[in-house]
Amino acid sequence: MKILALCALAALAASGPAFAQPKPPATPPAMRLFLSPSGEPFHASPAAPDPLKTWFDQADANHDGVIDRAEFRADAVRFFKLLDENHDGIIDGFEVADYEAKVVPELSDEALGRMGGGPGGAPGADQGGGQAGSGHRSGRDHGQPPAGAPDAHGAPRQSGISQLIGEPEPVSGADFNFDSHITLDEWMRATDQRFDILDQTKSGKLTLDGLRARFKTLVGPAPPR
Repeated sequence: MKILALCALAALAASGPAFAQPKPPATPPAMRLFLSPSGEPFHASPAAPDPLKTWFDQADANHDGVIDRAEFRADAVRFFKLLDENHDGIIDGFEVADYEAKVVPELSDEALGRMGGGPGGAPGADQGGGQAGSGHRSGRDHGQPPAGAPDAHGAPRQSGISQLIGEPEPVSGADFNFDSHITLDEWMRATDQRFDILDQTKSGKLTLDGLRARFKTLVGPAPPR
């Protein structure tokens, strides 16, 4: 009996530390849909599992490992031309509606809180300290935390959409005068503001590692108030 009791105690002592070990922190979910700063969607796929890198490689036209302002602007102009379906130099309300319904229908799901298991997924204000200074409805100025940012209790928000700058809707966010007509001048004004927000070091260049670091900040613990 003594031998059996000693064996039982030894087994309990050996298993005790395992029960006492805290659970490892949950790994942030893999990025499924990435919206570029201009609002262009990039979906994860077996051939392109990292949609952020897919956009970065596209915008980095000379493939030197950085995106400068000229490349950033050129990428934005390319997407503007895709959205301008009738090629009149303006993204009108009908074209914005097509963007929301056909190009990124997930935005509607996000606004309704159907993606990621609940409400609170809609992207919002930039967390990098940058301010656009325009005072319009774009998430670059005011709004909710970006997708993946902690909620009020410090828990990561669940969202099906990832962004470097949280904006409720990046295309209509460039409509500075609220007339449902986004001109190329307005578009480029928004583009320059977005670059300035992302270029936190003011080096005039964006790196993939630097952009990845923004996501680590967004899914980290809530900052002290």
